[in-house]
Amino acid sequence: MIIRRRGLVAASTLLLAAPAIAQARPHRITMLLFRGWEEACDGFRDHFAARRIPVELTVRDVAQDLRRLPVMVAEIRESKPDLVYVWGTSLAIAALGPWDAADPARHITGVPAVFNIVTDPVGNRLIRSGESPGRAVTGTEYIASVEVQMRAMARYRPFSRVAAIFNPNERNSLSVVAQMRALLGAGLVELPVALDPARRPDPASIPGRVAEARAAGVDWLYIPPDTFLNDHRMVLTQAALDHGLPTFAATERFVQFAEGLAGLVSRYYSVGAFTGFKAEQILREGRAAESIPVETLTRMSFLVRMDSARRLRSFPPVGLLRVAETV
Repeated sequence: MIIRRRGLVAASTLLLAAPAIAQARPHRITMLLFRGWEEACDGFRDHFAARRIPVELTVRDVAQDLRRLPVMVAEIRESKPDLVYVWGTSLAIAALGPWDAADPARHITGVPAVFNIVTDPVGNRLIRSGESPGRAVTGTEYIASVEVQMRAMARYRPFSRVAAIFNPNERNSLSVVAQMRALLGAGLVELPVALDPARRPDPASIPGRVAEARAAGVDWLYIPPDTFLNDHRMVLTQAALDHGLPTFAATERFVQFAEGLAGLVSRYYSVGAFTGFKAEQILREGRAAESIPVETLTRMSFLVRMDSARRLRSFPPVGLLRVAETV
């Protein structure tokens, strides 16, 4: 396996595995990242190493600035890799466009693509449906449906009102909050973080929004998939603990690597490896991307951070503890 990182990512080349089956050359994959290399990328890379499939990975990172994307799209158009990997909802929307109205002048076309760590790809018009993507794009979903998450949250602790904190600039967060609104109605308290004069989310507003959630008398503070909140996950989850407010997260980092109480999550590494399997079907088996369904993992993890449970004096029921993963 050869990894090439140029531009915004430090240059390196690494050969990890020899092919198990004779292959004329490594499959060339361009990886478009939104916030740098992380666990899902590890899982994607390691799938090919484990399967001994030679690949050359060219890594491009917009570093949360979509203004950098057009140059990368132009590079893909010129280099014509065998496959493009796209990480994240906002980047996938910008790079791939709508499934039925992609603009070849702005979007990636003519090259099969797989997406990873994407929320609601149908609602965001990346694909026509999970069973039939409608174009040469497939991938994986990584969060449980809002309804399933709400049921999991109620299994830990019944609720009548939930607050959702989110970055109003992030499409994935807006999509989840819209689904919560439809499901919970008046039982949802929406708390978008404040924007500064340049319309960027202001991390200094996070503790105040958490205080508003406590003042509203909610039973849970819900944390959707949100890159901005992930960047400030310690501030957010610590503020919730300070206010005695249990948090439930859609993604693992708020519980695994911060102070969140619980979450029903897909492990990023496993989702990345599953996306690698989708890519293998295209590259090695010769399947058309549009014939490969978009799926979620069949098994998710119910994470519980016991230190936070003790501090909040809010422990999961015994039946839930039998199936939960404690961290």
